[in-house]
Amino acid sequence: MFRSACRLLIVASAALALMSFSMKTADTTRAGGPVYDVRGSFVAAKPDIPAALVAGTDRRIDAAIRATVRSMSLPRAILTVRITRAGGLPILFGRRHEAKVTVDATSVTTGERIASATFTVSTTVFGKDRGGDEALAAKIADRVAAEFKLDGGRQSTIASALAGR
Repeated sequence: MFRSACRLLIVASAALALMSFSMKTADTTRAGGPVYDVRGSFVAAKPDIPAALVAGTDRRIDAAIRATVRSMSLPRAILTVRITRAGGLPILFGRRHEAKVTVDATSVTTGERIASATFTVSTTVFGKDRGGDEALAAKIADRVAAEFKLDGGRQSTIASALAGR
C-alpha cells in the first residue's frame, strides 16, 4: 500500500512539473494567420455585464498592446472587443464563469474591418465567488493576445511563478 502511494505521488509530482513548462515555437507567428500592428483597443459591453469584467479586460488588453513591439512594418489596426454575454454557474466547490466575446480589427488607414473573431471563454473559481470577474477578464485578454499575436497577455506558468518572476 505504501509503495503504490509513493508511486502515485511520484507520478503526480512529475506530471505537475512537466505541465508547468511552456515551450516557445521557433516561429512566433502562426502559419497563414495575419499579423497586425495593433495600436489601441476599446472594450464594450451591455449594461448587464459587470463593470469589473469590462474594466479588467480593457486594462489587460491595453497592457498587452503596450508590451508588443513589432520589428517590421505591418498594417496598423485598432481592436474593438465586445463582451456579448457573461454569466456564472454554481458548481460543487465554487463557480464557473463564462463569456462570449467578439473582437473586430479595424484598419487605421481605411477604417474598414480587416479581421474578426468570436469565441467563448470560461474559467472556474473555487471557494467564495471573489475574483471571478478578474479571472474571466484575464482569460479574455489572454485569448485576444493569442489571436492577434500580442505580447504581455499570457499568464505565467507554475515554474515561473514559483521562481519569483
